[in-house]
Amino acid sequence: MRRSLKEFTKSCWQTIEPGREFFDNWHIDAISEHLQAVVEGDIKRLIINIPPRHMKSISVAVALPAWAWTIQPEKRFLFASYAASLSVRDSVKCRRLITSRWYQNHFGDGFTLTGDQNQKQRFENDKTGQRIATSVDGALTGEGGDIIVIDDPHNVREAESSAVREGVLEWWDQAMQTRLNDPKTGDILANEHEEWDHLCLPARYEIGHPTPPRSRLYFTDPRTKEGELLWPERLDEGTLLQLERSLGAYAAAGQLQQRPMPKGGGILRAEWWVPWDGDDLPDIEYVIQSWDTAFSTKEKSSYSARTT
Repeated sequence: MRRSLKEFTKSCWQTIEPGREFFDNWHIDAISEHLQAVVEGDIKRLIINIPPRHMKSISVAVALPAWAWTIQPEKRFLFASYAASLSVRDSVKCRRLITSRWYQNHFGDGFTLTGDQNQKQRFENDKTGQRIATSVDGALTGEGGDIIVIDDPHNVREAESSAVREGVLEWWDQAMQTRLNDPKTGDILANEHEEWDHLCLPARYEIGHPTPPRSRLYFTDPRTKEGELLWPERLDEGTLLQLERSLGAYAAAGQLQQRPMPKGGGILRAEWWVPWDGDDLPDIEYVIQSWDTAFSTKEKSSYSARTT
């Protein structure tokens, strides 16, 4: 288990999620191998984009710090999410795992949690390791970490606001990324000077997906068929179809397919646009405008928009 984050996660599953069956899958191997490479220093910057309920948060925010402390108890972690409650939720799960009988029986001789810093948002061990939980725009004065993790920086209901998105980017640029204990290890994809490994796995496989996995571990998505599911034992065809209908085209594209819009377009489909066969344009009978106006003056509100 010390040699493999995946084996550690699989072995402690009933401690993290008692009563729930563990459905093994290749994508869990991929997540674990990339996270382990971060701890071991082979990957400096990592982005993981996968659908909800596919073990991202458990792997990253719960299992990773607990596993890392079995081999590097001095490692310091700083976690943030769009809401402090989410960061605290995973922090509590991680602490419960570390204090569990299972963990103490296997790894209890490596370190002990200190009594003066053993809280929901922050706990430390006697080897100077620590795990801190905060939120976007949360207080970070004087804090830092060897590994910084941003898990869900946007609230889904606010992600369409350009002001909210810009605010998160500004928070990252001016506050969070400066908190790395080693700055040399420290938008992301838009910055061509930064080398980021990107593990992007849509719920349905898309041939020619705009963001294929990019990894120095030479990982490739093993799926080959269009529409092939990512984790059929956990999210089968019927469940995924129901989820897609309830989310709608754009939310399903963003949350499930890891793309900003549905393949082929949403309102205006790509297949509708074809070359005009003829020398003359047709007569224009109407000029139509549609308006989407902003009635609020809040900074987080969207702009007014006109289409002609």
